[in-house]
Amino acid sequence: MPLPLYRHLLHLAVAAVLSAFLTSCSSSSVPTYSAAIQEGQTAAQEMLSQNNASAIAIALVNRDRVIWSETFGFADQDKGVAPTATTMFSMASASKMFATVAVMKLVEKGLVALDTPFVNYVKTFSMADPRYRDITVRMLLNHSSGFPGTDYRNVQTTSPRTDYLDQVLESLAHAQLKAVPGYTNVYCNDGFTLIEALIPAVTGKSYAQFVQDEIFTPLGMSQSRFALEPFADGTFARVYTNGIPQPQDFLNALASGGAYSTASDMAQFARIFLGRGTVGTQRVLTPESLTAMAEDQTINRLHPARSGTMTFGLGWDTVAQPGLQAAGVTGWDKGGDTEMGHYGVAFLVAPDEGLAVVVMGASGFRSHLATAVAERVMLRALAENGRISRFPKPLAKIRPTPAPVPDGLLASIAGVYATDAYLFRLDPQSDGSLVLMWAVANAGAATGSPLTWSQLGLASSYRADGTFTADSNPLDSLRVVSAGGTQFLVRRKPEGYGHYLDESEFGQRVSGTGGTLSAVWQERVKNQWLVVNDIPESVYWPRSEPRLRIAEIPGIAGRIALLPRGATPMILDPSGSDLLAEMMLPTGRDIDALDTMMRSGEEWLRHGSYLHRPLSTVPLLSSGTTTTVLIGTEGYAEWRSIASGSGSKTIAMTGARAWSIYGPDFTLLGIGGTGNNATLPAGTGLGYLQLYGTTGGSVSVTVP
Repeated sequence: MPLPLYRHLLHLAVAAVLSAFLTSCSSSSVPTYSAAIQEGQTAAQEMLSQNNASAIAIALVNRDRVIWSETFGFADQDKGVAPTATTMFSMASASKMFATVAVMKLVEKGLVALDTPFVNYVKTFSMADPRYRDITVRMLLNHSSGFPGTDYRNVQTTSPRTDYLDQVLESLAHAQLKAVPGYTNVYCNDGFTLIEALIPAVTGKSYAQFVQDEIFTPLGMSQSRFALEPFADGTFARVYTNGIPQPQDFLNALASGGAYSTASDMAQFARIFLGRGTVGTQRVLTPESLTAMAEDQTINRLHPARSGTMTFGLGWDTVAQPGLQAAGVTGWDKGGDTEMGHYGVAFLVAPDEGLAVVVMGASGFRSHLATAVAERVMLRALAENGRISRFPKPLAKIRPTPAPVPDGLLASIAGVYATDAYLFRLDPQSDGSLVLMWAVANAGAATGSPLTWSQLGLASSYRADGTFTADSNPLDSLRVVSAGGTQFLVRRKPEGYGHYLDESEFGQRVSGTGGTLSAVWQERVKNQWLVVNDIPESVYWPRSEPRLRIAEIPGIAGRIALLPRGATPMILDPSGSDLLAEMMLPTGRDIDALDTMMRSGEEWLRHGSYLHRPLSTVPLLSSGTTTTVLIGTEGYAEWRSIASGSGSKTIAMTGARAWSIYGPDFTLLGIGGTGNNATLPAGTGLGYLQLYGTTGGSVSVTVP
């Protein structure tokens, strides 16, 4: 072969090999993420088929673009309308990320310092507890303020309220702190709600306008907004409860949970954290601000269980997302839920990998489901681009190795443990196992309804890893640890997609005072109270019963369990005062003291911002009469009782804008509004009528 021809053929062969090599490299360095997309599509369809959602939206994004965004289900089931790229979902608590970015922008401008007390900026802020002066802006963003938690009254309604921030500030003005500011991190919505006061104090703009001007508009998030007015039909994913369409949700805590957005808009927002603060040519935050947001805020604070799910950053629920950490990847995550399970969101970022996943859904789609879907998409993407070796599988249910119980262990951990909403008791058994009991309230109408202990789950046996676990559920375990001068019950169980275990505090050890309740508190245990300042526009009305009850706790003398409006027991300490039952769980999420007040010669109770009147003084409406019920200048609900007869009674009302009627055990019998009549079934006993009217007006009630 002539040398020139040989060289020519050799050159072609080398070029072909090089071209194939470069093509292969290009193909592998720019994956299509088809497997991740398929994983997301499969996960979404599973959620829809299991009735966990009516509509879902998902987006996968990298530093440069939205890789994939798709919607599933129905935005309007009745009309058969599917969601589109512009269909909005409530962002719920993922809205806190907008508040955090807004604050960091003020920090960069020198208008706010994270470690300066909040009261330095909002001069009118005050609390009954003088330690409020030590609460810094940082503590609002990392959940360490020590606030009671969430003011649930009017937080989620069917029409917008512009006075919710004022209500929170007024409620806090009467409140104590449950912990020293900075002592521990406990999820707290009210802390973020106060950012709505901070923004106008230093900028002169409303919170909503500032976020619009500084975040939504610069990033082109044209489908993102706060629910300050009703949205047009078809613009948002409608929520369904048992197949029944619900009114639009208005989350009046704007900074804590009030934003609506789309998967594509949130994907654009996610690029802030993938591009070191820059999206395209738009600088939103400096790298230093992102670094500050990603610092673990739980270090050197009381945390008996190091929960990966709640390793707070600034705004972030976790800066050590355990689902990604289990695969050796750094992740930041913010979830969100609205009340009644209306919407759920997961906002998952893998900053070092340059990827983020946004998942949102409506109608029973909780944030833990959104997180599971987001983890599946992200992990499949990381396996597809070669960052992790394989897509992980959910953990196998392998029984932990049994072990002898250490001497004295059972006796040292036996007793009662409490959260903000539950009371548990650990009961050692003669065979060395442990039974978990929980306090259940009698739902009847008897005064001073006692709590009774009921077994929760099967007995657990001691294991070589130091936990107690039941053979039937080997991945769900309990242990007791000492911290902060007391003991904590810690639970470990699968989370997210189910390929990892995470721990959380399941209860704090509580004990009695060594004495009995004072005579004043013993008298209150015999009585019941009814809420007067909820509103018909609240999503809670009338889903939860209106009673507030007080019960003694079996085996815990001198403490009380509060049963507020149908909720589970909340432990309080009345030993220091006949007028106030104090909070006693610094790690309890949403817990309020119980305060007393006198109104028109009656003792009323205040729990958070809810006011309750005594049931014992509710007037009885006589049969065969028409009564004019005056509505006070505060617009509070009025209560009346009605005795049933041998036949049903139809109660006619004129002037009522809303009403509800209950049986003697406060089972809801009916609700209505203007022009509707209430019915009390025959033989009911004593029924209770809750009336809402025009402030300062009256309602005419006719009882046959």
